[in-house]
Amino acid sequence: MPDSGQDLVKALRDQRILLIDCVNAMKQTGRLLAQAEYEYRIGYRKEVFRLHEEDKTAWTSTTDLAKGDDAVAKKRFKRDCYKSDYQCILEKILAIKTEIRLLENEIREEKAI
Repeated sequence: MPDSGQDLVKALRDQRILLIDCVNAMKQTGRLLAQAEYEYRIGYRKEVFRLHEEDKTAWTSTTDLAKGDDAVAKKRFKRDCYKSDYQCILEKILAIKTEIRLLENEIREEKAI
């Protein structure tokens, strides 16, 4: 296995590139999540207020009813999907960092031999 050290360095380089890609994806997804959260909260607030003012619904009932509104539910679904994507990217980043540490340790051991 004369080139195993080279293979380890290449694998390390690949993991670092993947890490950068994931961080960039996390940045983009984070912004999409923030926008979706904003749209959901605004839509939810408007629906709660509309239910109370226009439909004369009691304040205590408006929060649950507003969440069931089709437009509000779609915004919440969109927000939740982005939240899930964001969490998946975060988990991938953590896995890549672990893989990088393992490769660095293997390279260190290889040099020691």
